[in-house]
Amino acid sequence: MADSPMKHLVFYDGECGFCDQVVQFLLKADKKRVFIFAPLQGKHAALALQDLPDEVKQADSIILIEDYQGENPKVYLFGKAVFRIFWLLGGGYKALGVFYFLPAWLYNFGYRFIAKHRKKIFKPTACVIPNLKDRDRFLD
Repeated sequence: MADSPMKHLVFYDGECGFCDQVVQFLLKADKKRVFIFAPLQGKHAALALQDLPDEVKQADSIILIEDYQGENPKVYLFGKAVFRIFWLLGGGYKALGVFYFLPAWLYNFGYRFIAKHRKKIFKPTACVIPNLKDRDRFLD
């Protein structure tokens, strides 16, 4: 993976229909293929998150590790992760990503409301099933 252009890891709730839709959206929007994905319920999440603060280990929705496997990885949670992902997608998505630069307390209440109710609104799924061309973008 060192020679791969993918360098940002998105952890998602692998049992959430909404999270599945978000991952499917990102697969289409990420034309540069800079994101890789792993479910929070997988082996990779257990290993990658074990040495991080409890706030990160206990998160049950989106976590972004920017510059994953680089020298200075940065961890983002909740709304901050979402807006940072938009920023990293670039293009027109960067306009939404500008909210990343605002304090998280301004938008995390909305994110947490959606995260709390996401499994009631969207049917749970077992996991995201990538197509063949995207299979290399998923870790277990």
